[in-house]
Amino acid sequence: MARPPNDTADAVPSDRVYAEYVRLSEVCNDYIHRSLGDIRLFGSIGALLAWDPLARLFELDAQLQQPVTPVGFLVLLLVIVLVMFFDLLKQSIFFFHLARMRELERVLNRDGDPQVELYHLAGGWPAWFRCYHAPAANCLWGVFYLLVVVFPSIILYLQGYAAWLFVYLPTAFVLLGLHARCALKIVNSLEH
Repeated sequence: MARPPNDTADAVPSDRVYAEYVRLSEVCNDYIHRSLGDIRLFGSIGALLAWDPLARLFELDAQLQQPVTPVGFLVLLLVIVLVMFFDLLKQSIFFFHLARMRELERVLNRDGDPQVELYHLAGGWPAWFRCYHAPAANCLWGVFYLLVVVFPSIILYLQGYAAWLFVYLPTAFVLLGLHARCALKIVNSLEH
């Protein structure tokens, strides 16, 4: 991220740099807590997604008169993707703050022992992300994408709404593909 030459942390006293570092750390922790709280929202959406079709599927004598489930699946897909994009916006802001924190860490470490990087939280995140966080996150998102696509497709097929698959599947693939593309762009920003 290019910054104007007059906007560097080098020109600011260390106590102010440290205060800004602490403030940004608190902001980042808040983003993390709120983003992890979105998992509860995904769980609630998943419960809503599964409740009606499973209840109908296990009622052997139920007569399904209206296409509530296909429309419901489409609406839930749109809500899920909306939450996912909102989360990407928060992650983008978080990564912006990490970039600023890396700059502050560089200034704070300059004043200390050159052999030891005391401040290395933001500076260490990209390597930690690649080695440990990304593989776990990729598995989680892979399972989530499968659940959002496969589970509704099976339910729609079993309930006799196979024609709705020609609407649901392309919509899901386009929306989830856009999400994956945007997520990769944001994750690749860690390298800059």
